[in-house]
Amino acid sequence: MLDAASIPLVLDVYRPERAALLELLGGLDTQDWDRPTECPAYSVKGVAAHVLGDDLSLLSRQRDDAENGLSQLSAELPNADFRTLLDTFNDRWVATAKFFSTRLLLELLQLSGEWTAAYYAGLDPEAPGESVGIFGALHGTSSPCWQAIAREYMERWIHHSQIRRAVGQRSLADRRFLVPGVEVAAAVARLEPGIPESPAEDWTLGPIVLGPAQQAADILTRARSVEEVQRLATGPAEMVRLLASVTGTEPSSAKRET
Repeated sequence: MLDAASIPLVLDVYRPERAALLELLGGLDTQDWDRPTECPAYSVKGVAAHVLGDDLSLLSRQRDDAENGLSQLSAELPNADFRTLLDTFNDRWVATAKFFSTRLLLELLQLSGEWTAAYYAGLDPEAPGESVGIFGALHGTSSPCWQAIAREYMERWIHHSQIRRAVGQRSLADRRFLVPGVEVAAAVARLEPGIPESPAEDWTLGPIVLGPAQQAADILTRARSVEEVQRLATGPAEMVRLLASVTGTEPSSAKRET
């Protein structure tokens, strides 16, 4: 199972994943950049700007020890819960970056991707870092740095796949990107990942069978509804329901950006 010792398998795909995203975005025309995504408020350009904002936020607060943007926002919105703060923070950034040219956005994504990869590669993965809620850490506590690395990869994989689907492509299911994605998901769920040797075999999370590569990528990058995940994944009923509640999407009107 993924841990501090094995986190290099995630780190090793940080640069290739960003290169693949830049290649995809670089081939889009104006109409493609304006296409709506599964998050109703964000176009393809909006999701790309959100990815850039994630990079800049983590570099500022993790690498440079700057005050967390959500903490700053909480002073303005003292009664807001975490979800409201996060949504407001993300929405404001995407609105601010709306005037960026697509060329500038690509250049900044290349730079921030390299800065992030270099920063994470230099960390002690066992050193204490910010709390990572998807691994069960409580707000204000500390998590080992490898968990932040894992979380950020999962974020990138999901957003990359959202952009691909918006322009008529499939979720990012290449084996080199799917392996670390399944490893992260398994670590979050505290289950053993099932990484098949043959393309014909199914990918698994413990006793949960996700299915072939493309279906597994669809489920884990939030391409399927709750009902679809429950129908496609097989295994113990309660575990499948829990997987669906985490990875399955709600009707489009209720979707929010992660």
